[in-house]
Amino acid sequence: MYRLVRNLYLLAFMMIIIFVSGWFYNYHVTSRRLLETAEKSTELAVYSRSEKISGWLAKKTRTIEAAGYFLSLGKWSDEEALAYLETLLKNNPNFESIYFGTSDNQMLNASGWVPPEDFDLQKRPWYIKALAENQTTFTEAFTNASNEKIIFTIAAPVYDSNNELLGVIAGDVAVEQIISLVNEVSGSNNLEDEAYSFLIDTEGHIIAHPEMDYVPGSRLITFDEHYSHLAEDFAALTAENSRTSQVILADEEGYLAQLQIPGTRWRLASFTPLGVFTAGSDRLTAEFLTALTAALLISMVFVLYHHTYTHKPLLRLESHLHKIDVEKNLDYRVPIENNNDLAVLINTINGLLDKAQTYFNNLEESKSELKKTNRELEDLISKLTTAEEALDYSEEKLYYLSYHDQLTGLYNRFFFEARLKQLENKAEYPLTVISTDIDGLKLLNDTLGHTAGDMLLKTCANILNENLGHSGILARVGGDEFSAILPLTGKEESEGLARQIRYRLTHYNQHNPDLPLSISMGIATAEKSGTTLKKVFKEAEDEMCKDKLHRTNSARNGIVQSLMMALAERDYISQGHVQRLDNICQAVGEKINLHSAQLANLALLAQVHDLGKVGIPDQVLFKPGPLSEDEWAAMKQHSEKGYRIASTSCDLEKVADLILKHHERWDGSGYPLGLQGKEIPIECRILSIAEAYDVMTSHRPYQNAAPKEKAIAEIRKQAGSQFDPELVRIFIATISGD
Repeated sequence: MYRLVRNLYLLAFMMIIIFVSGWFYNYHVTSRRLLETAEKSTELAVYSRSEKISGWLAKKTRTIEAAGYFLSLGKWSDEEALAYLETLLKNNPNFESIYFGTSDNQMLNASGWVPPEDFDLQKRPWYIKALAENQTTFTEAFTNASNEKIIFTIAAPVYDSNNELLGVIAGDVAVEQIISLVNEVSGSNNLEDEAYSFLIDTEGHIIAHPEMDYVPGSRLITFDEHYSHLAEDFAALTAENSRTSQVILADEEGYLAQLQIPGTRWRLASFTPLGVFTAGSDRLTAEFLTALTAALLISMVFVLYHHTYTHKPLLRLESHLHKIDVEKNLDYRVPIENNNDLAVLINTINGLLDKAQTYFNNLEESKSELKKTNRELEDLISKLTTAEEALDYSEEKLYYLSYHDQLTGLYNRFFFEARLKQLENKAEYPLTVISTDIDGLKLLNDTLGHTAGDMLLKTCANILNENLGHSGILARVGGDEFSAILPLTGKEESEGLARQIRYRLTHYNQHNPDLPLSISMGIATAEKSGTTLKKVFKEAEDEMCKDKLHRTNSARNGIVQSLMMALAERDYISQGHVQRLDNICQAVGEKINLHSAQLANLALLAQVHDLGKVGIPDQVLFKPGPLSEDEWAAMKQHSEKGYRIASTSCDLEKVADLILKHHERWDGSGYPLGLQGKEIPIECRILSIAEAYDVMTSHRPYQNAAPKEKAIAEIRKQAGSQFDPELVRIFIATISGD
């Protein structure tokens, strides 16, 4: 009973903890979302404002460029050109002035301003910047000398039809125009009044700001002057990769988003004080504290009530229940106290004690018989349980094996075809079938063995299962073929899944260049009933076959390249074996006047003649002692394996036949064809001598390097049996420098 009461109190305490945790989590999540909303709102605001400002500037730019085009025609007098500019200025009141500075230092000014005699317009910033950038450009903001207004200039170079410079067309725009535009846009982002924007040029001048009103005679204020409390200037602030930063402006923390105005080097910034968003968070805090206080008060009332009307009566009942002993004293009954709310429960307990006393004697009489029966039942249940478990396991294993492929764990073809038939009459359209086939698996099995092939099959199954298994049924339907049924999947969605698979394959091949995986894929979709799913499966296989035609060569080349990389990692390659062979072969080939194509094939043969050894284990390839019969038989197969590998690659097929025959001997005792004499290609005869010489004169794991003279003597001894005697003579002369 005490445990029950303790559990009740524990339950009440846990409910309070859950309630408080829920409120705290809600407060935390809401606060975080408010901050995220502030950041996103600020970034969206700067984007929308930037578009409007850049659009406004683009209109002004088009006006200047149109005037430049008019002047570039070159058939207007100065009076006509000036009249055109005056009309243009009248129709575009946003411009303070529009003027044309000619290449001979003359100015046509629509505003009527006449420059002094010593005025050199070619030294004006707008003139210099337009020619330097050779395109329409914007100057920084500056004070106009004529009316002391703060302006910026849009200027563009003007060329005639012969690309000769005529001058620079320019227009002055008062900063107050863009100030009005920025302030107007600032109130349109649906934020509180505290959010605002400002525009800054490349020299850090604040061109537009809600708190600044530039009038004639005003001085431009820089960002550092206005926000002098910042530890870094605006240039450093905007150099960060992120466009939105959390900063403090005017002693107020908030989010600052900045973006360069397209076509200019000015930057527009929007600042949103966090106070706009944290008001809601403060309100949540107050609600949380109120709710917490209420929860604590309610809990205290609950505990007090429970202690008075439940806890104490239960403890008294518990003390009486401890006195009940059905084995020694069946006459004891629980007393009922006055005003006891547990009277009903006590009466029930006493009634149960009465019945227990009635049946106790009968139970004692049948006790021995029941024990015997129980033992028999337990034995029978144990036997039945063991048999049932064995039967369930067998059925489950048989079911799994009948529907799954043992190597990959995917469904097998039997299950695939059965599922295809089940879906034939079900309304799960659109339905897509994807068929895939591993490219070059036979080549991999022939060279590296079926263990490597099985590993590639498992890898392919895992990649396909990751991308297709959750969408439908994926099965291995052949040796290197996989197919998937994707109910309720249309053409566009299935193409997306195919792209995911291709991306996953690329990622796998980047990290596993030694065992690349390439697959051909076909997709067919039944948009509605009427097309048999067998036909859809056939269409997918046909599409897969078409895809294989495009991928076979590249896949085989990829496998060949990976095999060559594996060969290059062998020790004897890293010691310069290939380069020494190439040098010797080229020297002998040039000595007997081989033509360039043969020399090229000889160089390639020196590099890849041992390509078939990639499948031979290192313990055989570098064995210090003599090889066993089985090991020698495996070693002799490398010529044929190299031939098969090279035949699949468009880059190596021209030397495939040479790889096959490079271990033939002059007397016909070589392998694998037993050719003799000049039946052996001359490239192979040259390579045979060069390789024997390099093997004898180089240090190997299974032998020390022999002196040059001893190696030459051994080669001379084998002339006429292993080597072409005439080539031996030429080789020795070449090596000896004669």
